Amino acid sequence: MKDIWKKVSIFFLAMLIVSFSGCYNASKEKKEKTVAEQKENLVIWAYYETQAQRNGLNELVKNFNQSQNEYEVEWEYVPMTGFVKGLSSAYTENKLPDMAILDNPDTPSLIRLGMFEDITEQVKNWNLEEEYYQSILNTVKYEERYYGLPLNCNSTALFYNKHILEEAGVTPPSDWQELKEAAEKLTTKDRSGFLMCGMEGEQGAFQILPWILSAGGTVDAIDGLPWTETFEFFSELLKSGSMSANCINLTQTDVAREFNEGKTAMMQNGPWVLPMLKEAGTDYGIVSLPENGSPAAVLGGENIIIIKGKNAEGSLVFLNYCMENEELFKFCKSASILPAKISAAKEMAAEDEDMKVFEEQMNYAVSRTSVPQWETIAQKLTDRMYSLVQEN
Repeated sequence: MKDIWKKVSIFFLAMLIVSFSGCYNASKEKKEKTVAEQKENLVIWAYYETQAQRNGLNELVKNFNQSQNEYEVEWEYVPMTGFVKGLSSAYTENKLPDMAILDNPDTPSLIRLGMFEDITEQVKNWNLEEEYYQSILNTVKYEERYYGLPLNCNSTALFYNKHILEEAGVTPPSDWQELKEAAEKLTTKDRSGFLMCGMEGEQGAFQILPWILSAGGTVDAIDGLPWTETFEFFSELLKSGSMSANCINLTQTDVAREFNEGKTAMMQNGPWVLPMLKEAGTDYGIVSLPENGSPAAVLGGENIIIIKGKNAEGSLVFLNYCMENEELFKFCKSASILPAKISAAKEMAAEDEDMKVFEEQMNYAVSRTSVPQWETIAQKLTDRMYSLVQEN
């Protein structure tokens, strides 16, 4: 009889513990939910499409949310091709986010439209002029006022498949003639020697512009001989089959997929594709883009801005968290992009051999916003590439 009562007592004690534990957990979850509900919600729009970029932003947002009890940030994906149009539409419909992470050449025109918060007074002690690359900092300035902060920066370089080049006895090219000869030698029935993104829009124009600058073009004079030489060079690559005509249909991410699949031996691309290459196990190398007279690079990267009329106070807390902590470095490292802060970019290049070329190119990288009427020029660049494909 005693054994029965002992077993019953143990059973009820166990049930009591389970019940208490369940109540405790429920109470804890309810408390956490209540805290989250009390926070002010902040929304960011971003067009990040690679998994590494998304993971980096997810981690940045999560860490910020856990660091304080006032604001809860979330980010929403908006495709790059319709990003600016989406902001404009949302502006008229009053459905704007609090912040946006957008391509640096898109920033000045939207500043002039009055869409972004002037944060000059709030950041006057942040030493922006000393700590950030001037070329990208200029994209958030208008009439000596600041309307956002540079978040990250990048450029494009030449990636090559080490195994394919070694097998063919080809060394990474350093000038246009070497690239032409190498691409022809590396081209087979199932593989192009070289590939770039020539599609309509900002991505294609971003990849075409450095070739024109290397041929002697300047931000004030894109046309003329440099323009002619560049497109004649592209025409030769297309005519020989060394560059696929499909370049006008491929995003930069698509080009990286072709590279991973062995469909091209060399490609023009940026550091954001590095996680894709590493995950695929591709044996790659990176060198500066082949020159035609002088080295050239075009500044890429994003700025983070605050939408006028939205939660500026909370957004500034988030911007301060990003810029003043190690979070910016961790985010950029995860997303395989350079921080726009000079010291952080140099630190990353010292740690990561793959980033050295891109960090070095920041010393002479040209911003697209420095090109007068860039939007019109960008359209002409990709229109000409499309015409070349039709001609060849």
